Amino acid sequence: MTSAELGALARRAQAGDDGARHELLVELYGAVRKHISLVLGGGAIADDAVQETMIALHRGLARFRGETASPKTWALAIATRTAYRLRRKEARYQLVDEGTVDVGVFDVAPGAAAELALLQRALATLPPKKRDAFVLMAIFELSAEEAGRALGTFANTAASRFRHARAELEAHFTKFDERRPVAATKGVEP
Repeated sequence: MTSAELGALARRAQAGDDGARHELLVELYGAVRKHISLVLGGGAIADDAVQETMIALHRGLARFRGETASPKTWALAIATRTAYRLRRKEARYQLVDEGTVDVGVFDVAPGAAAELALLQRALATLPPKKRDAFVLMAIFELSAEEAGRALGTFANTAASRFRHARAELEAHFTKFDERRPVAATKGVEP
């Protein structure tokens, strides 16, 4: 659903259309769930973050003005703040449950789950602020300005965190590729 369609749905929901409210929250739930899964991993902390975010969206919809952000950007900003708060609160926080990927959250084929697990493990190596900027800008395709708003910082800061995260991930995957065994290529034509 486009930003304009989400905005129209939000206005209808604010006007008292319960069907529009439900449809908007369902649409935002998918984005919130994906975002939380990428920045916090799985488990109870992620479930709590999703639940708290959805409650905040439901309660805050009447105050959403949409002048500077789309409903999706607004939802991701709330999800980001919730994740920050829960990360600080959780002392024994684990980002990724080794080897488990909730395929239903990402709507990918089971074969793609292995690649998704690699991405989650790689994201787990990043500092939280860089990871959050990368997820917002690379996965959700927010602009630096939108990501800055969601992260509560300047657009340049969000862009810088994104660039550094991308460089660190590229280095991580380069090391990963170097550790893979090279198949015998004797007699194989290019």
